[in-house]
Amino acid sequence: MKRIYIRDAEQISLQQPLSEEWMSAPVYCREPYARVVDPDFRLWLSPAESRRLGRILKRALVIGRVIADKTGIGTPDAILVGTGLGCMENTERILEPLCRDGEQMLSPTHFMQSTHNTIAALLAIHSGAHGYNITYSHKDLSFDLALQDACMQFRAGALRTALVGGFDELTPSYYTLLRRIGCLGAEGQAPGSEAAVSLLLTDDGRDALCEVAAMRIRYRPTDDDLSELLSEALAEAGIAPEGLAGILTGADGNPANDRFYETFVSRLLPGVPALRYRHLFGTGYSASAYGVYAAAHCLGRGFIPPALRCGAAPLGDGRPQALAVLNQRGGKHYSLVILRALCGD
Repeated sequence: MKRIYIRDAEQISLQQPLSEEWMSAPVYCREPYARVVDPDFRLWLSPAESRRLGRILKRALVIGRVIADKTGIGTPDAILVGTGLGCMENTERILEPLCRDGEQMLSPTHFMQSTHNTIAALLAIHSGAHGYNITYSHKDLSFDLALQDACMQFRAGALRTALVGGFDELTPSYYTLLRRIGCLGAEGQAPGSEAAVSLLLTDDGRDALCEVAAMRIRYRPTDDDLSELLSEALAEAGIAPEGLAGILTGADGNPANDRFYETFVSRLLPGVPALRYRHLFGTGYSASAYGVYAAAHCLGRGFIPPALRCGAAPLGDGRPQALAVLNQRGGKHYSLVILRALCGD
């Protein structure tokens, strides 16, 4: 079976942007809502580009350029993006004047940049990538579906490189709506925030962070389905349960959602340390991308930062050889990604 590697992974988040400084000096956000910490866009974008593009588009473009500079791969074979809300800020900039002034004073720029597939299209235009280009928008599963599609394309031999991203904006007005219905803003919950993550996948393991060893997605699974999901993923990865150094879950402090993670880990992986990441990067529709990003760098750098631990969960000695990333929402859909270190390859 064709092997798939994560050559590079970059983020713009609540942590220091475009950096892995969070692994040694994490920033903890105590507010229920926070927008990401943007880098100085002037280092990568011209003034004309900055004026023309919305923030989510600037983030995606800058991350893509940083990855291209680091890897030397400026034109990937495919671009796949997952986004729950798309370019929400530009969407609001259309709807607000439309409701206030009617149809007379609308900006065509905001309209053109408001669709969900604008992000993938912009990346393709600026990278000169004319191959496979697709956007998934399925709430919390958006990034996971984009990653699964990329893996399927690699397994079929259709791709050698792919840029896979998870992007979302969380505007103040939309945060207010989510807080009112109890999705965000609860006491002790991870901050509601945005997402901007990209991974460069390749079929060449040189200079890679880790390998995507297996991935599985299930919709409305039974207990038996979840057992099968895990056993299939471990078998494909060639890893026993005790070979996992940890499992990063999307637990964010919301008891109604976290109980599904706790049940999965306690029933199926009782001896594997549970880890978390949303308290560092925030929670939102594309937050699962941060889990894969964090796991990739843990394997690439050979250690698991204490900031990812759940309570006093003990971690094994030595370099982690494999990590699992579990994402689910309300017990309706589950995504499991297993990443494997390259030590000894």
